[in-house]
Amino acid sequence: MSHPKVILRDVHTDNAEGSRSFDVDLSPDQESVLIGTLLGDGCLAMHGHHARLHVKHKAAHRSLAEFKRSTFESYLSMALHEFDQRLGGKRYPCVQFVTRTSPVFTHWRRRFYVDGRKQIPDDITDLLTPLAIAVWSMDDGSADHCGVTIQTHSFDHDEVERLARALSEGFDIVATIRANKGRSILYIGKQSLPAFGSIVRPFILEDLEYKLEPRRGLTP
Repeated sequence: MSHPKVILRDVHTDNAEGSRSFDVDLSPDQESVLIGTLLGDGCLAMHGHHARLHVKHKAAHRSLAEFKRSTFESYLSMALHEFDQRLGGKRYPCVQFVTRTSPVFTHWRRRFYVDGRKQIPDDITDLLTPLAIAVWSMDDGSADHCGVTIQTHSFDHDEVERLARALSEGFDIVATIRANKGRSILYIGKQSLPAFGSIVRPFILEDLEYKLEPRRGLTP
């Protein structure tokens, strides 16, 4: 998968923390990667006057973190950081990066957050692109028995319904809603899997292609 080209105007401002941050719109590919990341594991957090993007993945998914870092390289001054996250007395190797603050991230935070909580915007159908769906799938997709699930536990049921409608209206992909651990997740069954695969596969990193391969042989 080729990394998106970034074209920046020669305009910059100094942010509240004194670091330079380009005051430009994101490129279409950057927007798509950001949207897919926000639907998945990424977050936008305020720091001073503006927001910055936080991306964290387990070390096994380092290639995805590196791809995202290269996408937002013009907003970065830090290398990919390796660390162990402790959960339940166990250590889990992770990688992460944080961008500089920028008005462009503040704009997108306003679109995806209400009262500090990440939510699904009403216009998500217009925001989804094949690249955004692919990034979302690499973040939260998981092979199921005869299809693929997308782990949407952090969103309310009506928001998951909104995502299902967006996939249907925008891409003719039928995604049903399943209960999982007291929350709602999306399931793309074998009938829609070929269409789903044709949309996202051109953007899926090679070492994450397994997320599109159902564990066949069992009844879904």
